[in-house]
Amino acid sequence: MVLGLSSFRSASRLPTAILAIISVLGSVSGVRAADLDSALAGQTNLTTFRELVKDHPDIFANLPSGVTIAAPNDDAFDKLGNYDEWRENKTHVEAVLKYHVITSIVSMPSIIKGDSIWAPTLLTDPKFSPMKGGQRIILTKQPGGEVVLTSGFANRGTVVVEDVEWDKGLIQVTDSVMRVPEGLESTARNAYHDMTSFLGALFATGLYDEVILPAKEVTIFAPTNAAFQKLASTLPALSKDELKSVLRYHIVPGQVSQIWELRNESSLVTAEDKHSIRVLRHSNFIFVDAAQVLQADILVANGAVHLVDNVLNPKGGNNGTKGPDVEAVVQSPAFRVVGTETVTGTGAPTPWTEFLPCTVSCPVTETVTRTDSTVSVTRSVVVNQGGVGPTFTNGGLGARCTGLVGVGMGVVVGVGGLVAL
Repeated sequence: MVLGLSSFRSASRLPTAILAIISVLGSVSGVRAADLDSALAGQTNLTTFRELVKDHPDIFANLPSGVTIAAPNDDAFDKLGNYDEWRENKTHVEAVLKYHVITSIVSMPSIIKGDSIWAPTLLTDPKFSPMKGGQRIILTKQPGGEVVLTSGFANRGTVVVEDVEWDKGLIQVTDSVMRVPEGLESTARNAYHDMTSFLGALFATGLYDEVILPAKEVTIFAPTNAAFQKLASTLPALSKDELKSVLRYHIVPGQVSQIWELRNESSLVTAEDKHSIRVLRHSNFIFVDAAQVLQADILVANGAVHLVDNVLNPKGGNNGTKGPDVEAVVQSPAFRVVGTETVTGTGAPTPWTEFLPCTVSCPVTETVTRTDSTVSVTRSVVVNQGGVGPTFTNGGLGARCTGLVGVGMGVVVGVGGLVAL
């Protein structure tokens, strides 16, 4: 039988992805479970996945005992829309298949409602995930009892058939193909557009290549675009070194902290000269310094991102402290606002996004060089065809073909606690 999970809300919760899941498989009658192919064949809607398993014996023929396979059903592959093209990318397909193999046994009934598990997978290739123990996939039990899997780009799937036994573990049949998490840039551009100001500021200061890319494991607290819009007249007045200091304060290198590991009155050491940010839990809300966590547990290739509603200040807020006003509906900016009140929202200019590397949507017809007077970095002005106006690329990095498609959602933190959308 499969042992149950202890509550992940317990004060004695273990670090990320250490699952209280050890099992001895076998039915109550003691009859040996079927092999993988027989178990898949016993399900009426797993034809495509079964074919993929047969085509990749290097992955599935020698799996160790004690694993859980998330098996997308045929409808899930139909939703891809371009399955034949998808299958041609053999390296990508192998990565996706490994990402669907959890390296522990996770029984769906054993997960407590409202709890989430960050489960390590078989995907350990550093090209896709430099994290120790393999790339993570998130399993969350909803109030209605269904279990939702969350992967990269906020791609989600529901377990539609639970705990199918086979001789080396369990199979969970899902209604979506999970997506391997990608880097922060790709994730922000393609799924979480509310992080593009933060991403642009990282490129403007060179911190994306200096800190984010080399990090094997990282936790990032990314302010929303509105948080930067509130400081549209303040942050540009900072020197490049001052802005780098502010941005590094949002980055916790060397660890991946999911939301339930952010314990009340704990501290996290940041990349800013080892200065620490402080975590405060109040009611159903979670704060880091003077910012509230709005969306949590956004998966990226090398860690986790939590979206916050304020730009953090390593020197403290306007009141001389770093703590939040827990009674306030909206937190005040942690910096002194310069100039008139700024406008927020999709209709307002989004600071720093001009520093994002150019995409395929900005063809180059003429390039000149200019130097930004406040951030002191060199940018190339790229004139779009058709006279649309200039876009900017970060000097020396070159254009990146990424584009902006889709809108993603993470885990919202607020009244009622965490709810997987």
